[in-house]
Amino acid sequence: MSKLRSLAAILAAVALVALCGCGLAEAAAPFHIGIMTGTVSQQEDELRGAEKLMEIYGDEAHGGMIKHVTYPDNFMQEMETTISQLVGLSDDPMMKAIIASTAVPGTTEAYRRIKEKRPDIICLAGNSQEDPGVIGSIADLTVNANDIYRGYLIPVAAQKMGAKNFVHISFPRHMSYELLSRRRNIMEATCNDIGLKFHFETAPDPVSDVGVAGASSSYWRKYLHGSKSTGRTRHFSAPTMLIQSL
Repeated sequence: MSKLRSLAAILAAVALVALCGCGLAEAAAPFHIGIMTGTVSQQEDELRGAEKLMEIYGDEAHGGMIKHVTYPDNFMQEMETTISQLVGLSDDPMMKAIIASTAVPGTTEAYRRIKEKRPDIICLAGNSQEDPGVIGSIADLTVNANDIYRGYLIPVAAQKMGAKNFVHISFPRHMSYELLSRRRNIMEATCNDIGLKFHFETAPDPVSDVGVAGASSSYWRKYLHGSKSTGRTRHFSAPTMLIQSL
């Protein structure tokens, strides 16, 4: 309960600054909030969101509230870098909350280390890529899309839009995540129930050796432009922002 009260106090303070319309550049922030996002090549939307927060509430380096760091593009092979980035935020004695916008693998371990030395810091996790029971064991709050419900909703919406074929594109790393794997299975069952033809296609992982550019090229060439095996009236579903943005 005390954690919830602390979180509410932090959010209330942020809201007060926003409502007052006062820039934090005019006075030093009473506390700091750390935010970790992807880079422009991995998750541009969340990166721009962090930049907007710094614009509104000020950059910690210039007396503001927000301290922003990024996780590496190749985060599966550079997990220690992710951990180091998050743990480093807790070295600031004014840090009161740390937010992983996308909680990539390594976030749970980072939060464990943070809690060991700074139990007062509130740790928040969004869009977790670690299993719910794992990240939930240490984070004060986790927020994810309702992937179980979306496993039903997305095929139904695709059918209403006129699709006859439903193409789910993914790769082994994402299919090892509990929620994404369950969503894929629900999608297939829903397609069978409502009369959509379900296709499962494997794509290159953007954090593999091919990189973001190679993965993008493959998606476009094989699935969005050249594939005829999945029919002409089709809906593509993919659990990665890279494919969704093409």
